[in-house]
Parts: sequence; C-alpha cells; structure tokens
Amino acid sequence: MGSIKKKIGIAVSAVGLCIVAATFVSVVSANSTDKVEIRLAHNQAAGSEIADSIAKFSEFVAEDDSMNLDVNIYASGVLGSEKEEIEMVQAGILDMAKVSSNTLGQFEDRYSIFAVPYLFVDQDHYYTAMEKSQAVKDLFMSTEDQGYIAIGYYANGARNFYLKEDAVCDNPSVLKGKKIRSMPSSTSMEMIQAMGGSPVPMAGSETYTALQQGIVDGAENTELALTVDAHEDLVSSYTYTEHQYSPDIYIISTKKWNSLTKEQQDYLIECLEKTNENFKKLYNGMMDEAMKEAEEHGVHVYRDIDKSAFIEAVQPIHEEFCGKGKDYQALYDDIQSYAE
Repeated sequence: MGSIKKKIGIAVSAVGLCIVAATFVSVVSANSTDKVEIRLAHNQAAGSEIADSIAKFSEFVAEDDSMNLDVNIYASGVLGSEKEEIEMVQAGILDMAKVSSNTLGQFEDRYSIFAVPYLFVDQDHYYTAMEKSQAVKDLFMSTEDQGYIAIGYYANGARNFYLKEDAVCDNPSVLKGKKIRSMPSSTSMEMIQAMGGSPVPMAGSETYTALQQGIVDGAENTELALTVDAHEDLVSSYTYTEHQYSPDIYIISTKKWNSLTKEQQDYLIECLEKTNENFKKLYNGMMDEAMKEAEEHGVHVYRDIDKSAFIEAVQPIHEEFCGKGKDYQALYDDIQSYAE
C-alpha cells in the first residue's frame, strides 16, 4: 500500500510540474525575442528593496548588446517554491533561480555548510571567503551532472534572534524553554537546540501568524524580517547574535549554460558580481534604516554582545559537519582560512 501511495504521489508531482511547465512555456513564447533569453525566478516580493536589487542583474546584462542576452525575471515565487524552482532548473524548464543555500542543501548536502552557526566570524570574512575560496567555487560547479551549477551568490546579511519579550539574547539560558521559528533545515533546527531554544520549523511566510498566535516565542532572521515582514509589530527585542551568514545562490541549468558561448558565460558571471557589489553598497544602509524603523515601533535593539557562550555551544555542529568526510573537512578548512 505504501509503495502504491508513493507512486501515486510521484505521478501527481510530475503532472503538477508538467502543468507549471506548459503554462510557463506559453508565457515565455508570448514574450520571446530574437536574443537568447535567460529566465530567472526568485521568491522575493516584487517591488521590495531586495527584488529591486536583483532586477539590477537584468539591467547590467542589457548594457552590452553584443552579448545578445536578455534576462527576464519572475519575482514573488510566481513559479513555485524554491524547491520547485530548483527542480525546474534541473529539468531545463527554467533557466535560472536565486535560492537559499539552505534549500540547496536538500539537493547537495555540502551546501549545508552555510547553515553551520558561526562559520564566519564577521561580514568581512563572509564576503572574502565567498568570493575567493576555491573550495566554494568547486562546490558551485560540483552539481553539473545534477542538471545545474551555481554561478554567483547574493550577500544576505547576518541572522539574529528576536523575541516577543524584551530580553538580551546573549547565552543559551535566555532561549531555554522558548519556541523559536526555524527554517525547515536539520542544521538550523540543531543550531537552535544547541543555543538553548526549541525549534519550530516553518516557512518564513508563516512566521507572522505564528508570532501573533503564540505558536512561537521568537525567531531568527535578518533585520528586514522586522520591517518587510512586519514582525516589528509583534516582538519586543532584537539581539545581534550574528550566528549565521546564509547566502542565497544563483543557479543556472546545465542545459542553458552549455548552450551559451564562453563570452556569454563570463559576461553573466561578471554581471552577477556587479549585482552583488551594488547590493553590498546598499546593504548596511538598508539595515540601519530597518533598525531605526523597528526601534520607532518599540523594539529594543541589543548590539555588541558577548557571543562566546553561543559559539562554544555550537561547536559540536562544526565537528559533525567536518566528520561527514574529507570533502566536507576541506570545504570547511578553506573557508576558515579566510578569517583574519
């Protein structure tokens, strides 16, 4: 019976994917041009600051007509969840997607390194390692036979804890007994447990209601969760624990990538780097504005805390990742080598 149900489930998923594909292809055909079209999907809300910064990629690509490339962006998750977007890229139905490294970890386990808490000591370490680490570059290319590769990253900022009660979150005892919204990632759940809390996995879109109804006592995310997602209306404190820097990753289908010339491939990477540099210039200012707004809503912000108790508490997660094999250890060591 279980086998039959599994087969039925797979069939239903396949039919659903075909319906999405058919609808998507019909939309693309209606908007086709003579240029090589690159179709990029992401789940940021259209019109948001982050979506606008991603849209710069299309503008940068358009600057050189000789490359004969045209990037069309589908925002707000109109093509499905991040998991579905990855599956569409793998199948060659969708050309590109910007997805979280946590979601990619469900497809290639080594991406789960970016969920390891306190992997990066600060923002400079994060930027330097993501841009210079050969092991990260090798990881990006390692999934070619799975139907996609990564050709760039999006510099999401640090994740921090925020609570409904006004309390500085500076050691595991503060989170003890508290239900904390977690990303649906085993590493993220393990992290919250190690840091003293009780993880409650759910989609980010469900967090507001969960805070409102008391399903969770707090969450962890970047500053924009307070303003863009309006969590500032429901929480009393935000502590700069800076426990994770979890990048989003730009992936492209192997099929599309191999159809491009070397010049077009290099140009896409160059434009993604420009897009990321543009966002990094804006990022700290955006976060400062978000926190100013949150404080005006009554959120008490705690900065410059002693993180040593949390760092010590999560060391077993570092050891567990490295213990998975020599490839995992090599990736971890290479990233750590860029810490000053």
